Amino acid sequence: MSDTHSNRPLLGSDDALQLAKWDEARLREILGGMHVSELADLLLSCRNDDQRRLLVEYIPDECLGEVLLELPEGVQEEVLAVFEPQEIEDVVEHLDSDDAADLLQAVDKEIADEVIGRLDPSERRDIAELLSHDEETAGGLMQSELFKVRGSWPVEKVLQVLRRFGREIENLNYVYVVDDDDLLVGVLSLHTLLFAEPEVMISLLAQTDFPRVMAGQDQEEVARLFEKYDVLAMPVVNASGELVGRITADDVIDVMREEATEDMYRLAALSDQDDLAESVSTTARRRGIWLAVNLLTAIAASVVISQFEATIAQVVALAVLMPIVASMGGIAGTQTLTVIVRGIALGRITFANARRALIKEVSVGLVSGGVFAVVMATVASLWFPELGMRLGAIIAVAMMVNLFAAGLAGSVIPLTLQRLDIDPALASGTILTTVTDVVGFFTFLGLATIFLV
Repeated sequence: MSDTHSNRPLLGSDDALQLAKWDEARLREILGGMHVSELADLLLSCRNDDQRRLLVEYIPDECLGEVLLELPEGVQEEVLAVFEPQEIEDVVEHLDSDDAADLLQAVDKEIADEVIGRLDPSERRDIAELLSHDEETAGGLMQSELFKVRGSWPVEKVLQVLRRFGREIENLNYVYVVDDDDLLVGVLSLHTLLFAEPEVMISLLAQTDFPRVMAGQDQEEVARLFEKYDVLAMPVVNASGELVGRITADDVIDVMREEATEDMYRLAALSDQDDLAESVSTTARRRGIWLAVNLLTAIAASVVISQFEATIAQVVALAVLMPIVASMGGIAGTQTLTVIVRGIALGRITFANARRALIKEVSVGLVSGGVFAVVMATVASLWFPELGMRLGAIIAVAMMVNLFAAGLAGSVIPLTLQRLDIDPALASGTILTTVTDVVGFFTFLGLATIFLV
C-alpha cells in the first residue's frame, strides 16, 4: 500500500512565509493539501503571532476552524484577536456545533454574540444552548448534530430518512430512538439497523439500557463512562430525560489528554493553563503563587531546624545526615501520592473504599523504612565512627518514622482534600512536603538531642 503522505511536500514556516511573497497560489495549493494537524504544527512553528496571522490567510476556510482548535488556547486567542466578526462567522459555519462553541469561547463575548447573531436560527439556537453549559461538563462537550427517530417507525422508513439527512452528520454510529416528547427511549447501532428486516419496528431493536449522561455531569465522569462501556458515542439528556445532544469518542480522547495534562501540571504545583504559548509575565505570575506557598512551607521546616541549633552545633554530623532523612520521606510520600491521586482520578479510589489502599501504602512505608533504616544505620556508623551505633540507631528510627509518616500522609492528604471538594492534585504535594520535612527533621534532631547531647 502506498503512503498517502508520500507526495505531500514538507513545508516549514520559513519556507511558507517565503512562498507567500513569491507564489501565493502555490502556497494555497500546498496548504489546501495538508492535514489539519500538520497545519497546526506549521502555525506553532512560527516565531510570533504576526507570522501565524499571515499564514492563516492562506488556509482554506473549510478547515481553518479545525486547525485553530488544534492550537493551545493562548495561541487561538491571539490569532482570532484580529479577525472581524464576518471572518469568524465564515470559519464557524464549517464546524460542528460543539467545535463552533469551543472556538467562540476563545473570542471576546461581544464578538461571539455578534457572530451568533449572524448565524441561521437553527445554528444560533444550537450554539447558544451549548454555550449555556459549563465547558467542562457533558453539556459543554456535546454536539447537537445527531440522528433521532420515533420508536413506531419501521426499519425501512428509518433507512430512507437516514439516506436523505444522515450524510450531513459526521461520525454517525448510532440512531437515537425518542418518543413524542423527545424523551430518550433507546439507542440503535447502524450495524443492527442495516441488517434488520425492513418491516420491523425500531422500538423492538433499540437498546433501552444504553449508557447515557446528564448534561451537567463532569467531563471526567463522562470519560470514565466511555472507558467503562467502550462505546463510540453517548447520548446526553437533560433533567427531564429529553435528548439534547451526543458526545463522540474523539472529543472524549481530547478530554482524557487534557485531564492527564492538568493532573501532571498540578502535581508539580503548576496552573493547568501553564504552557509554552503563554507570555513570560503570565507564566511567572502563575508559578509564583505556588512558589510563594512553597516558600512558606520551607520556612516552617527551617523553624523546626532552628529549635535544635545548639544540638547541631555540638554534633556537626547531624547537619550532614538530616537532609537524607527528609529527602527519603519526600520521595516515598510522592510515590504514594502519585498512586492515590491517579486512583482518585480514575474513580478507583474514593473516601469510602480507601481503607485497603491506606493500609497497603502505610505497610509499604514501614517495609521500606525498615530496609533503608538498616542501610543508613550501617552507613552512619561507619561514616562517623566516633558516634558509632548511637548515631546509626537514631537515624534508623528517624527514617522509619518519616517513611511511615510519608505513606500515611501521601494517602490521607489527597483523600481528605477530595472529601472537602478540593482538587487533590493541586494542593497535596505542597502539604506532603511540609509533613515529611517537619516530621523528618523533628524526629532526627529530637532524638539526637536526647541521646547524643
